[in-house]
Amino acid sequence: MSKNKSLISNLFSVNRKICIVTGALGGIGNTISNLLEINGAIVIKIDILEKRKQDKNYFKVDIKDNNEIKKVINSIYKKYRRIDALLNIAGVSDPSNFKNNIDVNLTSVYELTNIVTEKMVKRKKGSVVNFTSLNAELGFKNNLGYLSSKGGLKQLTKGFAMDYSSKNIRFNNVGPGYFKTNMTAKSYNNKVKRNERLSRILMNRFGYPEDLFGIIVYLISDASSYVTGQDFYIDGGFLAKGI
Repeated sequence: MSKNKSLISNLFSVNRKICIVTGALGGIGNTISNLLEINGAIVIKIDILEKRKQDKNYFKVDIKDNNEIKKVINSIYKKYRRIDALLNIAGVSDPSNFKNNIDVNLTSVYELTNIVTEKMVKRKKGSVVNFTSLNAELGFKNNLGYLSSKGGLKQLTKGFAMDYSSKNIRFNNVGPGYFKTNMTAKSYNNKVKRNERLSRILMNRFGYPEDLFGIIVYLISDASSYVTGQDFYIDGGFLAKGI
């Protein structure tokens, strides 16, 4: 490694990296997108929601719509001639619709990742970060679709890591614990449920989206050039707690 590459500021740099973020208007996706941009990355934001402020790098598209997703990825590649990172953050937790959990959290990630890796292969370089959950490791009540989708996503990442290791494209999972976002607002605002969760978290607080930025920078920068097929749980110690 050259002296220049070994400097921490270069090793962990995301400057000028072309990063695609799905679920970019959600609590976590929006924060990660903003922090990446502040640090010099070019962030392509994808979400199904309408963005109030005009943004040339925002695409309103349903990630389940494979044809539209292909058009978006092709237009990005045509403009920048490379894609450095894909962050699959978009997800749903829908206890009433098993299939929708699978379609959004698993199948759409598979389809989108295949489209993006076609571009990454041309440079033989890239990083894909999939967002799983504590639900990929533990059983929780009344949400079989979400558990199944996140457990499947965990293994999908490992399969991709094996298939693309020779192309120097890396795949890793980030599994958030309990974070204070719109998705968790209902349980957070319920004092009984909030205290139940806090009793399992060693750091005795819910996470904030900013708490995930460090692991994202690590996984899409040169600092993690020898890391693939791994699971990183950012959970305040939830999984580590015993009796």
